[in-house]
Amino acid sequence: MRKSPLISLTCAAVAAPFLHAQDGGEKITYNDHIRPMLENKCFSCHSPDKKKGDLDLTSFAALMTGGGGGAVVDPGNVEGSRLWTTCAKKEEPFMPPEGAPLSPKDLDLLAAWVKGGVLETKSSIAKKSNKPKVDMAVAVTGGKPEGPIAKPEHVLLEPVVVPPRGTALTAMAYSPWTSLFAVAAPKQILLYDTESRQLVGIFPYTEGYARSLQFSRNGSLLVMGGGRAGKNGHAIVWDVKTGKRITEVGKEFDQVMAADISPDHKMVALGSPSKKVKCYDTSNGEELYVISKHTEWILGTKFSPDGVLLATTDRNGNVMVWEAANGGEFYILGQHKGPANDIAWRADSNILASCSSDGTIIVWEMNEGKKVKDWAAHGGGVQSVSFTPDGKIVSSGNDGLVRVWDINGNKLAEAPGQGDLVTKVVAGFDSKSAISANWRGELIQWSFMDKSLVEAARYVSNPSPIAQRIVQAEQRMAELNGKLPALQEAAKKAEADVKAREDALAKVRAEVAATEARSKSLPGEIANDEKAFAAAKAALTKALADHKARVEAIKQHADKSAKLAALQKDQAAVTAEAAKLAAADKGVADVTAALEAAKKDPAQQSKLKELEAKLAAARAEQQKLAPLKAKMDQITAAVNKAKAELGVAPAAVADLDKLVAETTAKVKSLGEGIAAKKAELPKLPALVKAGPDRIKGAEGNLASARNALTTAQLAAKSASDEVGVLQKVPTALKAAQFNTGVLAEKEKLAKLEEDFNTFTEAKKDAESAKAAAARRIEDSKKAVADATAAQPALEAILKKVQGEQAALETAIKPARDADAAAKAKVDEQKKIISTKEAELAAAAKAKDDAVAAAKKAAEDIAKVIEAKKKSLAEVNAKLKGPEDQVNAKKAPVAKFEGNLAAVKKSAADLTAALPAQEKTAKDLAASVPNLTAEIQAADKALADAKNAAGATSAALEAAKKELAAKAGDAALTAKLAAAEKSAAEAAGKPAQAQQTLDAKKAARAAAEKKLADALNAAGKTRKELENAKAASVQAEKQLAQARAELANAEKAAAPIRGQRDSIQKEIDAQSKALAEKQAAPAAIEKDYAARIAPINAAIAAAKTALPPLEQAYAAAHGALEAEQKVLDAKKAEVAKAGADFEGAKKKKADAEAVIAAATKEIPEKDKIIAEATSELAKLQPQLEPQRTKVKQMTDQYLAMLPK
Repeated sequence: MRKSPLISLTCAAVAAPFLHAQDGGEKITYNDHIRPMLENKCFSCHSPDKKKGDLDLTSFAALMTGGGGGAVVDPGNVEGSRLWTTCAKKEEPFMPPEGAPLSPKDLDLLAAWVKGGVLETKSSIAKKSNKPKVDMAVAVTGGKPEGPIAKPEHVLLEPVVVPPRGTALTAMAYSPWTSLFAVAAPKQILLYDTESRQLVGIFPYTEGYARSLQFSRNGSLLVMGGGRAGKNGHAIVWDVKTGKRITEVGKEFDQVMAADISPDHKMVALGSPSKKVKCYDTSNGEELYVISKHTEWILGTKFSPDGVLLATTDRNGNVMVWEAANGGEFYILGQHKGPANDIAWRADSNILASCSSDGTIIVWEMNEGKKVKDWAAHGGGVQSVSFTPDGKIVSSGNDGLVRVWDINGNKLAEAPGQGDLVTKVVAGFDSKSAISANWRGELIQWSFMDKSLVEAARYVSNPSPIAQRIVQAEQRMAELNGKLPALQEAAKKAEADVKAREDALAKVRAEVAATEARSKSLPGEIANDEKAFAAAKAALTKALADHKARVEAIKQHADKSAKLAALQKDQAAVTAEAAKLAAADKGVADVTAALEAAKKDPAQQSKLKELEAKLAAARAEQQKLAPLKAKMDQITAAVNKAKAELGVAPAAVADLDKLVAETTAKVKSLGEGIAAKKAELPKLPALVKAGPDRIKGAEGNLASARNALTTAQLAAKSASDEVGVLQKVPTALKAAQFNTGVLAEKEKLAKLEEDFNTFTEAKKDAESAKAAAARRIEDSKKAVADATAAQPALEAILKKVQGEQAALETAIKPARDADAAAKAKVDEQKKIISTKEAELAAAAKAKDDAVAAAKKAAEDIAKVIEAKKKSLAEVNAKLKGPEDQVNAKKAPVAKFEGNLAAVKKSAADLTAALPAQEKTAKDLAASVPNLTAEIQAADKALADAKNAAGATSAALEAAKKELAAKAGDAALTAKLAAAEKSAAEAAGKPAQAQQTLDAKKAARAAAEKKLADALNAAGKTRKELENAKAASVQAEKQLAQARAELANAEKAAAPIRGQRDSIQKEIDAQSKALAEKQAAPAAIEKDYAARIAPINAAIAAAKTALPPLEQAYAAAHGALEAEQKVLDAKKAEVAKAGADFEGAKKKKADAEAVIAAATKEIPEKDKIIAEATSELAKLQPQLEPQRTKVKQMTDQYLAMLPK
């Protein structure tokens, strides 16, 4: 709080809209009202001795100073004053923590004091809130906002403090649309331009330590969350362009760990160790909603780029998403296994990334609130995560690394290790760079390369004073100018190296492609060459054969030619001899013709002999020369044959010599080529396999060269650009150094103008209040005079009407007595009627109660019967099983009784049949020996017959032999006949004996079979009898067991049957009682009718007497009412006259009180006017000179800036 020069205006920073709490009424002040109230409730804890929460309430100054969490009252803003909100139980910690809370009256008094401007005394000037009441709302757009993007202009560049070394950096942010990042340093926020690499702004923050920074979506605002650990916390919003604080929200009792501002600038959300997320209205600082779902310290709060959602994380690893407008739950996404240190939204608001100390990054989608991907990103934990505008993820961790990922967790690039924990990383607006901060306070700018991050620049987190930075800039420029030629030359060499390696890569790719093509085509080439080789060898073989054949043909043709020549020579010789043969042939022909002609010509008959002799001689000569003809024919044939065999002379061998030479060369060439290709073929797979590695190696070489080129070009460009910037830096810094004074003078001017406006408004308000007090005095004096003048007449009227009222009270007494007497008679008859009607009602009630009781008893009995029936049903149900068992046991008993009777009958039948069967068997057994004897006799007879037949047969043979010895012997013939007869007779007897024996055996077999059958039948009967006896015993046992089981079943059923019978008896008894109770109401009704008859008669008599009495009472009461109206009218006149008289007295007293208060107030206002006039007289001369000074200094500063 700023202090005013006037003691009476202490702590008044600006003029307030309220001069006192109630217009024209008593002012609520600290000394008169608030301190006494707080003394009873709060001083035991919030005194100079204890000072809990670093808050002392025992003095106005101490209260206005506030506590560890900042100010506790905000003038004019009741909801924004924690002194009121904690006492009203609207904000924790609730006050007082123990004992009775403040009463509604006390809370209203406290609220009135805050609303009235937190006055210390009645002469104090009301204060107004120091919170900006501005509407910061902007439209939310999907892309880059229109117009220039905000960058600091003419803001402070002189450090608030200069730490000796860098400290751990945990809060950093990158503007979403330009080359500007902010980083929190001790006591200040530093803003750097990554294009010029210069410090372009310092926003002082001396209240604590910044824990988070975030640019607004359009880049025009910077929000910071921070405070003092265990003391206080808040969020502050700066205007990036001007560096001015726009608003401050939150009054936490611990430092704020994370804060963000909504894209429309209407809300600020913050989180702290309280485990709560709070959202505030930026226009008035009021709390909009609180989220209490988290279970640990809040570590992250981020609005989605479209402003629809709010994401939060905590130290338990929870990641949650809320509706930004009202804090409603949207998704409880899930939980890391360690603290969720940071979160980031993708530009389209559809994807959220979170990171954790468990080393993982998780990507969540917002359509269904599900996990898209998670991966282990950094050993030891992930500290920070950020999205590039094009959707890549940049992260940093405890392993000292910065890495770039795609949305699926594939690593795209990595920066060299920094050797310490990388606390924060933010992606650049161009998707090509990032800034990292580490535990040692190092700030590094990285450029995205193919698969790596290359350091592009470094920034300091503890900038030196401007004067020192000017020297450093000049030294740096000299250093860079010395290095620049070498850097540019290195860039040229790197460019040439890239070209060479590009050529090398192209060559390697061509060679690899050729090798791959060669590996594919060579087997085919070898196959084709082998085919060509075989064809060439075949062609060579053929050519050699043709050459040989041609040579042989030439030789043969020569031999044939020589032979033909010889034959032709012989032919010539023979041809010479052959002329004689032709002559001989001609001679024979001529003589033959002449002879034939002579034979035809008679004249020539004489020459016939001569001609015949000549013909004979000619023929003899012809015969002599005939061998020569054969020889001639033979040699001619040989010549013709030789000519035919000779044929066409073969061509020369020169063409074949050439063909053989060419073919031989081709065979040799193909053979050598095939051998070479076959030698090459096994080597190709290795070459093909090595191809990708060669390309990869060449690509790696090229990538290294390109990276080196990029590094070299970047170094050269950076140096060149930095030189270009540094050329202007000393001038700019000198201007900034001067601007520090300009800003100080502007602050002085603002203070002067603020104080001037304060006193001007205070004077104006006091003058208005003084004039109003004077007007109230004049008005009140008139009111006193009017009231004094009116009082005598009003008092006379009051006394007159009071006398008239007393006379009327006396005159009305006879009417009142008559009315009372008539009313007493009416009341007497009404009492009789009411008494009898009460008796009648009592009788009716007694009757109804009795009837109801009877019905109730009947209902109860019916319920009992119903219950018994239910019990009976349950017993019957219980009995069903035993009864079923009894019935089930009866059936076996009947069955076994029938079985036993049947078995006994069967045994009796078998016993009766057995003697006859045994007798039959005995008789048959007795007949068998006789049959055996007969068989023995028949067997002997058969043997005798066979012996006799043998003897007769022997005798017959003997007789035949004897007769044969003595043929024709009659005796022997007779003997033979007799022997034949005996033999014939004897031969038939064995068969007869055999038949007899067989018959006897068959008879015995039949007898034996009958005996066996009889024995079997008897045995079967005996066995069946034994079985029947055994079955009888078994049946008796089964029957006994069945009877025992039946008895047991009967025994088991007997108790339940008894229970059933008992319940049935109870039901019968209750049914009888029920009938009696059901008949009772009719008897009760009859008794009731007899009792009420005399009562009804008495009521009828009283009702007959009542009407005349009521008429008399009505007449008396009418007369009384007429007189009473006159009396009431007079009472009204008395009341009015009294009110008028008292009103005049009160009006006079009130006016006199107003005159006294206003008379007292005017000197107070005169004092304020005098003090304000005095202060204005002091301030007025300072204003214009200060304004002139500020303008001159501003113009000078602007002129100092580099052009």
